[in-house]
Amino acid sequence: MYKVTLVSAEGRADFFCPEKSSVLKSAYAAGHQLTCGCQQGRCMTCRVRLIKGSVTSLRPLSRYATIDSANLDNGGVLLCSVTPLEDIVISY
Repeated sequence: MYKVTLVSAEGRADFFCPEKSSVLKSAYAAGHQLTCGCQQGRCMTCRVRLIKGSVTSLRPLSRYATIDSANLDNGGVLLCSVTPLEDIVISY
């Protein structure tokens, strides 16, 4: 299990994410209602910025995904499609 810290205008919130579970599903399980759409990596609604730590994809990005390499290089991740490899901090 890895600790996930959400940083937003409302403050900080922490929850835990089991291995091989999406950050989005773990956030919901912990009672955090984050914005999302398709939950399949297509709509980009759950895109956030990874500030610290590393994640890995649970599945390849959908061919409909609009996230580009520049966004990914700047820490952009889709909460529905990634799981942490260590404790992470994300800007929501």
